[in-house]
Amino acid sequence: MQELKAVHSGKVEIIPGTICDGYVLNDGTAVMSERGTADLLGMNHKALQSMATTGVPKTLKPLINKDFSMATTLVKVTAKNSPYKGRKIAVYDWPSVVQKVL
Repeated sequence: MQELKAVHSGKVEIIPGTICDGYVLNDGTAVMSERGTADLLGMNHKALQSMATTGVPKTLKPLINKDFSMATTLVKVTAKNSPYKGRKIAVYDWPSVVQKVL
């Protein structure tokens, strides 16, 4: 299996007025960076990272689908216009994020 790479970088406005980092991977998948996802959710990046390891707080579990997953994918950024070029970042498949939020 080939290593996934973020080959295109840009800004995504899913919710009007909220601009997030988005990427397209070398397999054509559209994703949002972990930081972009935190921006979309209006939460601190560290809090999102914490939820990825400790799970969703019990008080929120009744509000989300049972199949919800906070699994991230680690990808190498090769997009020329990204400030993270050459680094590995955690990303979420953006359609999944949007369906869970909206």
